Amino acid sequence: MREIHLTKKDFRVDWFSGTGAGGQYRNKHQNCCRITHIETGLVATGQAGRDRPTNQRHAFTTLAKKIIEHYRRIDDPERERINETVIRNYHAERNEVLDKVSGLRQPYRLVVVDGELGDMIEARKKAIELGQIIDG
Repeated sequence: MREIHLTKKDFRVDWFSGTGAGGQYRNKHQNCCRITHIETGLVATGQAGRDRPTNQRHAFTTLAKKIIEHYRRIDDPERERINETVIRNYHAERNEVLDKVSGLRQPYRLVVVDGELGDMIEARKKAIELGQIIDG
């Protein structure tokens, strides 16, 4: 993991008036904060609080999380692909579990409540061996 060094020059801070509930105080005062990380173009806003320091702190915290995740994706693109892969869909209301690769559908109660994953695992192994990809 790389080290990220940021200074004030890396950000653009804009102040604006809020909208919505809060009355005159929120609509007349420019206490809402929008912070932009210049290099990546990532943006975060803080407008939940009534004062500038609270909103700025919230925006910086949110933006810091976005920047860290951005650089993690750059350093390890495989990690993003793995994290976004849906393995199975579980639908209790429809009493169904769907394996996304093999296409196997089984009763929710059998898989989740009784813990019978053997058929799901075997179907997935066979589908991967055959190179099947089924979107469901």
